Amino acid sequence: MLKFALVSALLGLCLATVQNVERVVQNYDDEVNNKIVQQIQYELKASYMYQAYSHYFGRADVALPGFAKWFEKASLEERQHATGLIEYINKRGGTVSLSILNFNNMCTTVSTELAKMKEFERSLTCICIFMSTQKEGPPSDNKPSCPERSTWQNGLWAMQDTLILERFVNNELLNLHKLAGVKKDPHLSHILEHDYLDEQVNSISQVANYIRQLERVGDDGLGEYLFDRNLA
Repeated sequence: MLKFALVSALLGLCLATVQNVERVVQNYDDEVNNKIVQQIQYELKASYMYQAYSHYFGRADVALPGFAKWFEKASLEERQHATGLIEYINKRGGTVSLSILNFNNMCTTVSTELAKMKEFERSLTCICIFMSTQKEGPPSDNKPSCPERSTWQNGLWAMQDTLILERFVNNELLNLHKLAGVKKDPHLSHILEHDYLDEQVNSISQVANYIRQLERVGDDGLGEYLFDRNLA
């Protein structure tokens, strides 16, 4: 009898919880929810990658504290984006299920997009690969590999990788915004336009300017050092 009463109470609690969620849900499509969850994963992966880059620039054999601080801040901003989307799903009565973050996959994604930017004359995110494997490039002789680390243009390459990643994340946000339009979800469109897309455009512009400045200072080390001091 006691077991029956306990089971009945639990079922009643579950039913009440479901009913409470249903009170919140309005004009919120499951496909939209799943796409937002996917965007959360992208934001978290970007945060993870920027955190790795921050640690890279903090290494004793790199020692560029300005870059380390900048990427630490960038990592925090991406986590805040992910947190904001999680809170948004909760407000709309949706569900969040997060999967494992694969850092190597993110390196591959950025390398793929990097290869499309012919002006950068690189097809590998060497810093990303190094931070995920502690090796300078793929072990196979049949694949392109990174040069010796002593020749790396650390600051320039990192900002180029960042531009690629920011453009990728922005493109996924645009796809989400497009889906919101198809599903006639004006509230999501408003949130994306005011809280995410505007910031992405500003970020892409800032990083592109950094790249041009780093291209101007060359690879003699002194210019990169002075640029790093301005970032700190």
